Formats: sequence, C-alpha cells, structure tokens
Amino acid sequence: MFSLRQLLPALLPAAIVLSCLTVATQAGPADCELNKVALARVVTQEARLHFIAGASKRSCPSAGRACSLRAYLVPGDEVLVDAAEGPYVCAFFKAQHETETRAWLPRAALQIAPPEAAPARQWAGKWERDREAQIVIKSDGDEVEVSGSAMWGSYDRERVRRGAVHVGDLEGKGRPRGQTLAIGYDPDQSGFPPEKDGPPDSCAVKLELYGRYLVVEDNMGCGGLNVSFTGIYVRVKSLRPLGGL
Repeated sequence: MFSLRQLLPALLPAAIVLSCLTVATQAGPADCELNKVALARVVTQEARLHFIAGASKRSCPSAGRACSLRAYLVPGDEVLVDAAEGPYVCAFFKAQHETETRAWLPRAALQIAPPEAAPARQWAGKWERDREAQIVIKSDGDEVEVSGSAMWGSYDRERVRRGAVHVGDLEGKGRPRGQTLAIGYDPDQSGFPPEKDGPPDSCAVKLELYGRYLVVEDNMGCGGLNVSFTGIYVRVKSLRPLGGL
C-alpha cells in the first residue's frame, strides 16, 4: 500500500516523499497518511465541515474546538480518505488552484464511495497536479490515450535563468481495469513498479481514478533527473502553461 507521502512530487528518486512545494498547503500532519485510498463525499448538514488536527496536538483528533482547523469543506465536496476503521479518517482535499489540505475528518460526516470500475470515457479530460505536471487523457471506445508533460526545477529562479530545468514526457495507450490504468508495463506480467531488468530509461506509470482525483505513480523513468509525474491530479477546464515564476 502507499501513503500520501508517496503520491506527491519528490526531489530524490530513491524515496518518493512529501517535498516542500510552493503551493499553498493548509495542513499535512505526519500522523495522517492514506494507506488504503477511497473516495468520499461530504454529507454533513452543517454549512462547513472543518478539518481536524491529529495526534500532534493534545487530545486530538476530537470534536473539541481546540482541534478545529481553519480549512473546511462544504456538503458535496469530494475527498480522498484512508479507509481504515475509526471515528476519524485521514483525508486529502485538493482545489483546482493547487491548495492542498491533509488532516482528519469525522467519518460520520462522510459517505465513502465503494470501489467501482471506471470506463474509458470517465478518464477523459485535462488533469493538473501543479504547474510542473499535467496529463491529457482521450478516450476511444474502451481504450484511452494518455499524454503528459512534466518538469523539475521551474520553482528555482536561478535554475530557470541557467536553462537547467529538467523535462519529461508521458505517452501511451491502455485499457482501464477497474479504477487502474497501466502505461508502459503489462500488469499481467509485472506488478508496479515493473521489474528492474527492463530498459533503464523505460517510462512506466500507474494511474488510479477516484472521482475528481487522478492518483499517479511513475517509476522515475519518464524524463530528466528528478522529473516525476507522481502525484495527485484534479480535472481542470483548461491547462496552464507549464513552468513560469
């Protein structure tokens, strides 16, 4: 299983960990991890459902005011949650303008969606992780065509000035299986990441669809040094130009 730390862009290929991005992150406690991911919708009758601090704060998570965080959701919002049992679940929300929140929510305020197959047409669209990675998916019958662009280093003005930004590309076709799509490897022959006896520069990517979220993990073989498509994407109406300060 994977944790949220393994889903977001990394600087070190040896271990995909949560890195310091220049997007606005409202919360990211170390005790809140997604180990068994599921999609959930906010069903509370309250106008706002505030995220809750974790065990790093005394007596949390709990319904006490001291545990309430500023970040909140509204009824109908979709979040990724850890499906473990308990009165509170670790949850992750990402807005289209890159704001990310990871903290706890009361299970009673959520309706966890059961796993269901996602046909090709549901994958189609424009997907954005941040200003350094985007993916476009087109459907044709029961297959999809995936294309993406990613870069690393565009947040560093000096690196941009020197022309030292690394780039990568993703191209492939496949047929979704349930909520999963394999690009660059055969899931019947290998798990993910695929066996290391393949070409060292071979790009392999596993994509998983959860409602408005596209969870992506690659094998660090899809571009220049440190370039990775790994992360959580949301569907957008239009893609912004990659990079730029």
